[in-house]
Amino acid sequence: MKIELLSQHDITRLLQIEQQANPYPWQLSAFESSFGDSYFGYKLLDDNAVLQGFYIAQLILEQLELFNICVAPDMQGKGYGKALLQHFLCEGASRGATEAFLEVRSSNDSAIALYEKCGFSINGIRKNYYVYGENKADAILMAVIL
Repeated sequence: MKIELLSQHDITRLLQIEQQANPYPWQLSAFESSFGDSYFGYKLLDDNAVLQGFYIAQLILEQLELFNICVAPDMQGKGYGKALLQHFLCEGASRGATEAFLEVRSSNDSAIALYEKCGFSINGIRKNYYVYGENKADAILMAVIL
């Protein structure tokens, strides 16, 4: 596995992975808007150079925020999400970040456990933050000092 910088040419594959792995996936416009000056993202490539995971982040001054992290369903459970998350933290620190933030759906127990293993702690809740159809879910706010 190899981790490389994302490009706009990767959007089609990002969207495909996101739709396969997430019951409430990002739309195309969200991916398209994630290539501005303050954003950065990396992709995880398998041994055949096929994109199998990614993350998208934003750095404003010293504050780093993780917007999306996703691994293709057939590649999950192999430590690739953790590798991407650790890369995110190291890359952010190398760019001058002193703290990192994220939001996660309150029902996403596996993601919350991963974030906690990597040093994140819960520092708040946004009630009914995620809206999908008639359903709503809270967002758990997490942070780590780098």
